[in-house]
Amino acid sequence: LQNISLIETTLEKMEQLIFDVLNYSSVTEENSEKTKVNTNTLLKELEEILYIPSHIDLKLPLNLPIVEGDKMKLQQVFQNLITNAVKFSNKTKGLIEVEVKDTPQFYQFSVKDNGIGIEKKYHDKIFKIFHTLNKSKNSSGIGLSIVKKIVNVHGGQVWVESEPNICTTFYFTLKKYKHGKT
Repeated sequence: LQNISLIETTLEKMEQLIFDVLNYSSVTEENSEKTKVNTNTLLKELEEILYIPSHIDLKLPLNLPIVEGDKMKLQQVFQNLITNAVKFSNKTKGLIEVEVKDTPQFYQFSVKDNGIGIEKKYHDKIFKIFHTLNKSKNSSGIGLSIVKKIVNVHGGQVWVESEPNICTTFYFTLKKYKHGKT
């Protein structure tokens, strides 16, 4: 029974890895369907489907901009960052804050948490495919590389600032929609 359980766990991990690799390989500019995306709506829809434990408070801003991009892929960016924040929460009172800053050419989004943090020496490595800091059954090391690839395809950049055991903030930029913000 232990061997069967081990095989089952390995198969689940392989299935997740295959799914993540296919997902990563599908992120290209050619197959990106760009439309106007209301990030208010996108995050509200995401908030309804994501599992956020009761000890974690998810704070979303009220007035988010409309951006131009592939809605499903942009949803995946927020989903991956929020899910990671939940996964690596180690506080009895967790906090995840999504914010946006309006700059002349971009909207700068951030997803901040008060979880375990990431040492500075890993800040560049975490965006590389198959790189994970914590060996875990439900982590393939592809999530942040997908985030980076999606943001890059949308003409933006992604980076992280973090203090171990205090907080982590992932930032990413998206070009402004040509006709402005609602």
